[in-house]
Amino acid sequence: MSSRADHQPSEVDEDAFELRTAPGHLLRRLQQVHREIWAREAPPELTSVQFAVLNILADKPGIDQRMLGELGGMDRSTTAEIVRRLTARRLLARFPDAADARRNLLRLTPAGREARRAALPSAARVSEQLTHALDGQERKELVRLLNLVVDSHDEPFDRRPPPGSRPK
Repeated sequence: MSSRADHQPSEVDEDAFELRTAPGHLLRRLQQVHREIWAREAPPELTSVQFAVLNILADKPGIDQRMLGELGGMDRSTTAEIVRRLTARRLLARFPDAADARRNLLRLTPAGREARRAALPSAARVSEQLTHALDGQERKELVRLLNLVVDSHDEPFDRRPPPGSRPK
């Protein structure tokens, strides 16, 4: 894998720049489409990020908030706010870590497990509608490529070096 330092800025022809070939623009547009489909298909009381948190905790009960944020690709403040909201709605429960009394661990409550279960068909419809123009192999390839891009930026948000700095 190459580092940022290996990539030199390329010359850009300002007259020839096409948004339809700019990954950042296309990803932003895809995020807009996802948000619109989620709003139409999913339960109104559950955002897609909240659904992701429920899924992470269904798969990894008893993790701490820091690990939840890392697994969900969220910064500390976003993670804290989502945990606060889901705890207030009694979808998550905090409990003390037996090995470290200063640390709280998280798990789904029965209501949280039910909210996740109820939202699963909606989430599947969102994915289906989002990729309806692709055949099965193209969907797998899209997911593979998206994971490749995401994984290439695997340093947690709160510990990423500032842009332009050299990796250690």
